[in-house]
Amino acid sequence: MGTFYVITGASRGLGEALVRRVLREPGSRVLGVARSRSERLMEEAGTAGARLDWLEFDLASGDWNRLSGQLGERMEQVQAEGNVERWRLINNAGVLEPIGPAQDADLYAAELNIAVNLTAPMALTSAFLRLTEAYGGDRRILNISSGAGRKPYFGWSSYCAAKAGLDHFTRCLKLEQDALANGAKVVSAAPGVIDTAMQASIRAADVSRFRDKARFVQLHESGGLLSPDDAAERLLRLLEMPEFGDEPVVDIRDFS
Repeated sequence: MGTFYVITGASRGLGEALVRRVLREPGSRVLGVARSRSERLMEEAGTAGARLDWLEFDLASGDWNRLSGQLGERMEQVQAEGNVERWRLINNAGVLEPIGPAQDADLYAAELNIAVNLTAPMALTSAFLRLTEAYGGDRRILNISSGAGRKPYFGWSSYCAAKAGLDHFTRCLKLEQDALANGAKVVSAAPGVIDTAMQASIRAADVSRFRDKARFVQLHESGGLLSPDDAAERLLRLLEMPEFGDEPVVDIRDFS
């Protein structure tokens, strides 16, 4: 059974780990969406005899029609080649900045935050659903959210708002897809605290702009952060569970 994955933020961090794990699956094909391709992943895919392609796109650009069109071209090509029975979209790309009180926020940075964390997943999801509706097969969408979408943090107003929006967007999607004969299964999952470049920027933040800094420093120093590979393994296991989609908003730690 062939599986086609679209994974955003695919060139580093959690996205890179997701791609690396998926490439181990027999019959899988991956389209990585990122500003630039990862040559390291390309080499690994070649060694494994796996199929990895790239859609080089800056999700902060806001050019959603171009993004949808390019995704459509790639997916139609894959469909024409056949042997795909499962379709997967993982909206993983995310940015944290701006950090600090909303009254001091760089509104351009806040706009980019919303574009990457919320509008891009909405645009990709819309295109993915339109395209795959005619293909049939098993369709699943995994939105990588955050506990910050469910708990407010001082200094993270843009990030918290975007992730809360992603959660609620997923709840609405479930209602819509459940009403269809072959609706897609959708979940927005908080993956826990992962040892990525985003966490490094959190630990480097000025405490006056992010009051919970000490908690994240302590998690790092105590070994309390998940590795990207461990988080990817848990998320991909969730994605293939029979009950995936029963609850639209989940925390991956509840499935460990």
